[in-house]
Amino acid sequence: MRTLTVPPSQDEVAQAADEISGGALARVRVESWPRGRSHHAYLLTTPGGEQFLFKVHRRPHPGRMRRFLHLAELLQEKHVPHPAVRWYDVEKRTLDVPYYIQDFISGEDAARSLSALSFTDQHRVGEELGAGLRVMHRVEYVDTPMPWSTELDDRLRTRAAECRFLDALDQGSHETVIQHYEERRSSLEGVERRLTHDDLNLANLLLQRRSDGWHFVAFLDFERARGRDPLLDLVRIESWTLPACPAMIAPFRDSYARVEDDASRRRAEIYEIYLLLAGIVWYRSNELPERERFCRERLVGWLAQHA
Repeated sequence: MRTLTVPPSQDEVAQAADEISGGALARVRVESWPRGRSHHAYLLTTPGGEQFLFKVHRRPHPGRMRRFLHLAELLQEKHVPHPAVRWYDVEKRTLDVPYYIQDFISGEDAARSLSALSFTDQHRVGEELGAGLRVMHRVEYVDTPMPWSTELDDRLRTRAAECRFLDALDQGSHETVIQHYEERRSSLEGVERRLTHDDLNLANLLLQRRSDGWHFVAFLDFERARGRDPLLDLVRIESWTLPACPAMIAPFRDSYARVEDDASRRRAEIYEIYLLLAGIVWYRSNELPERERFCRERLVGWLAQHA
């Protein structure tokens, strides 16, 4: 099991922020930020009122952090809406653990603000979300030389085997999944890799309330972002996320302007079942039983339709 990070004290955070920023964050007020799910997070407020988030990963992985910091530079360069990273220390020069400091954008994630959104708000947010995701998906991001078709083939077969071990599939349903995939796998050939978020749930969509209502302002948590088929993100957000706010769906689709053809339809049918298998495995390994149950229930429904 990977070692868990001991959270630094607020005094240690303040000193590290001062040093790494060259004094720009001197005399900051440090408060614990309880919404850091995979990080020990602290809200920094400067004497002038500027705010930043100081993040220490709960399960440190130097290689993954370096990849994320490279990705953060790309997000900034390509104008993808996100909280920009301002300072970081991977080498542990100013603190005993690696960390980074990013902009703090005021607002609420969509999971918390959903009940406050009017029909007009949902329409506006859906349109802005579609435009933002379109910008992200235009970014070329090749993080492995392996063709996407080869990677997905290995991933799907592995997740299906793991789901048999977890009793989510039996022999018959496993064969149904593989046959469904085999009938459509040719549609994966030649797919170009683009930047995908890979975890577009409501908690990772930041909304902000302004004088005219709620707006989408940023994507959160790029820790799982990869270079994959953007359609993978679209299948997840349209089938898992946006049904909770149905008035967003049409403006999101209009704004994103997804190209639909026979090949994309067949790929989407692969990703629909792949996301369920991958979700069951990932949520089990991360001890998230409610989300695992969600995937299992949808898998039962999918199998009933494809029996």
